[in-house]
Amino acid sequence: MGSYAAFSLAQRDIGNTPQYVFTSLLIAASIMTAEYTAFYIIFREAIKIQPVLFIMSFLMILVTSFSLIRFLMQITNEDIYEFVKKYKYTGSVLGGMALAGIPYIVLTSMMAITDGSGIHSFLAPFVYMACANLLFILVPDLFGEKLIMKNVQSHLSLFTHNPDSVFRVDLQGYILSVNKEAVELTGYGDNELVGLHFIDLIGGSEEEKKIKKYFMKVLSGETKLIETTLKRADSTYADVRITAVRVIVKNITVGVFGVVRDITEQKKADKMIEYLAYHDELTNLPNRRNLEKVMSAQFIKDEVFSLIYLDFDRFKRINDTFGHSFGDKILVQIGRKLSEVVPEECLIARIGGDEFAILVTGRHKPESIAREVVHAFQSPLFAEGMEFLITASIGISRYPEDTNNLELLLKYADMAMYKAKENGANHFQFFDQSMVDNNLNKFELENELRNAINSDALTVFYQPKYNAETNVITGAEALARWKHSRHGMIPPGVFIPIAEEANLIVPLERLIIRKVFSQLVKWKSQGFEVPRTSINISIIHFYQEDFVKFMQHALKEYGLYGELIEIEVTESIMIKKEDSINEQLQALREIGIEVSIDDFGTGYSSLSYLSKLSVDRLKIDQSFISHSQENREIISTIVSMATNLKLKVIAEGVETESQIDLLKSLGCQEVQGYFYSPPLPSNEYETMMNRELQET
Repeated sequence: MGSYAAFSLAQRDIGNTPQYVFTSLLIAASIMTAEYTAFYIIFREAIKIQPVLFIMSFLMILVTSFSLIRFLMQITNEDIYEFVKKYKYTGSVLGGMALAGIPYIVLTSMMAITDGSGIHSFLAPFVYMACANLLFILVPDLFGEKLIMKNVQSHLSLFTHNPDSVFRVDLQGYILSVNKEAVELTGYGDNELVGLHFIDLIGGSEEEKKIKKYFMKVLSGETKLIETTLKRADSTYADVRITAVRVIVKNITVGVFGVVRDITEQKKADKMIEYLAYHDELTNLPNRRNLEKVMSAQFIKDEVFSLIYLDFDRFKRINDTFGHSFGDKILVQIGRKLSEVVPEECLIARIGGDEFAILVTGRHKPESIAREVVHAFQSPLFAEGMEFLITASIGISRYPEDTNNLELLLKYADMAMYKAKENGANHFQFFDQSMVDNNLNKFELENELRNAINSDALTVFYQPKYNAETNVITGAEALARWKHSRHGMIPPGVFIPIAEEANLIVPLERLIIRKVFSQLVKWKSQGFEVPRTSINISIIHFYQEDFVKFMQHALKEYGLYGELIEIEVTESIMIKKEDSINEQLQALREIGIEVSIDDFGTGYSSLSYLSKLSVDRLKIDQSFISHSQENREIISTIVSMATNLKLKVIAEGVETESQIDLLKSLGCQEVQGYFYSPPLPSNEYETMMNRELQET
C-alpha cells in the first residue's frame, strides 16, 4: 500500500503539502508494520520493545520516506529527464543505503541489548541511518537548487531574448514586467509600463471589449491567437497579434504571459496585395475578380440584382490608330465618367479592354442607369488636344430572373450587349432567351445533353502540362468535349453551366472520370509511362455522400493507382461545408490522388483557408498570365505563398515565350497552354507521348 502511494504520487505533478505528508506517513507506517511483524514472528521469545529507540526508528524511517518521495517526484519529471539523469544514480545508491539500514534499527528497537563496555555499540545502526538520511536529504536539495537555477535562467532567456514583445500581467490585468521589445513597440519606458493595465494599451472601445473577453478565456485555459490594435505612447497605432498563456504555479493560475507580435507591415502588404488582386491597375476601378466576388456575395444572400455590361463603340479603331498608350488615356477617362454617372451604391468594374460592367443593387433600376450612361457618352472625350466621340453599347441581365448561375449571368449580359451593337449601338438591350448562341433553345440543349451523357456521346481531350525548364511532359488535363449532331462542337462554356443548372454535372463528370480511367488503362497496356492526369471536379460533386467511395471503387475496377490521378477544384469549394469537403479531400489524398486549386487567385482563397485545406497544388489563373507583366507582383506572391505552404504551383493559359521566361524567373516551373499545345484528342496526345518517348 505504501509503495503504491509513493509511486502514484511520484507520477503526478508535485502536489500540496498535506498530500505529501500523508503519503510519507503512510509509507513509514507500512515499513514499520512490515518489519515489526516479520521480526515478531522470528524473534517472538526475545522481543522487548525499547520505546525511545522505537520512536527514533519511526522518525528515521519517516525522514527516509520524505526524502524518497521528494527524490522520486524529481527524477520522474519527464520535462527535465535529460537534466536529472546524472542525479538518478547517486540518489539511487544513497536511497538504497538508507533503506538497507531500516531492518537493523527496527530490530535494535525490539531487543533488550546490553553492552558492558559502556560504549553503546548497539546504537551503531542509528548512527549509520542518520548519516545515510543526511546524505539522502542533501541530494534532492542540491538537485532542486540546480534545477531552480536552470529554470530561472531558461525563463529569463525566453523572456529577455524573445524577438517578440512579452508582457507578464497579474490576474487583474496589471503589467508586472516586460522585455525590451515591448518597450520599443509601445514607446513607453519599462517603468511606465509596469503597473499599467494592459487595456490602456488597446486602441478603441470595441477592441477593448474583445480583448477583455479574450483575457477571461485565457484565464479559463483557452490558448488562441487574437489580432487587435495597440495604441503607442505617441498616440499612433500598431496592428498586433497576441498569443497569451496562463502562468501556473503549484496548479494555481497566478498570471498571464502575453507574446505580442507587430504585424503592421504585414497587414499593409496584405491590403496592397488584395488591392492589386481586386482592382484594375489602369483605372483603379474594381476588376472582374472583384465583380465576381461581389456577385457571389449577393448570390449567397439571395438578393436580387442586375448586371450591366458595356462595350465602347469605335474604341478599337482609336486604339489601333493611336496606340495602346493613347488608348489607355481614353480608358481612364471612361472610368472617370462612369464614376460620375453611376450611383455610389453600385459597383463599376473594368472587365478587360474597353469592356466594363456595373452591378446594380437595391432600389436602383438598371434601365435608368443605362440611359444615363448612354446620354453621358454622347458628349465627346478629349485626349492630347483631340476630340473623340465614343458611344456605349449596353447589355443587361437580371438575377434571378434570367438565370441563377453567375457565369451565365455575365454571359447573358455580354450577349445582350452584342445584340445592342447589332441593332445600331449607342443604346441598351435587356437579355432574352432568344439570344442564346446558335439560337439553341436552352431546354432543348439540356435534354440533348442528358441524352449525350446517357449514350456516352461525350469525348475527352487532353491538354499536356510541361516542365518549363526541360520541355518534358509532366501530365495532362482531361477536358470534356461535346460534338452536337447538328450544331457541331458545343463550347464547354455553354454546356457545363447548363449541366450544373440541370443537375447533370455529377453524371457528366463521372462519365469523364470513367473515360479517362479506361484510356489510362489502354495506354499502360501499350507500354506508355503515363504521367498524372487531372480531372475537373465541381463543388456540387463534393455534396454527394458517395464521391470518395466512387473514386475508390473506380480505381479498383480499372486496376489503377491513385498516384496517376489529380482532381482540379475551383476556389468556390471553400465557401460552404469547409470541414466536410476538407475531410473528402484528405481521404482522396490518402489513396494517392493529388488535389489542385484551379483558377487560383480569382475567388475566395486566403492563408487561413489554404493552411487548413488538404491540397497539393495551386494553378495560377490564366487571367493573370495573359497580362503577366502587369500582374508580376501577384504571380510572384502566389508562387511564394505556394512555396511557404509547401505546395506545387502551375500556370495555365501560357501563350508566349516571354510569359514562360517570366514564370521561370519567378520560380514557377510547371506550365500549360497553347504555346505548347491546345487540348488534343486522345490519339494525338498518344502520338505526342510516343514521340517524346522515342526522343528520350
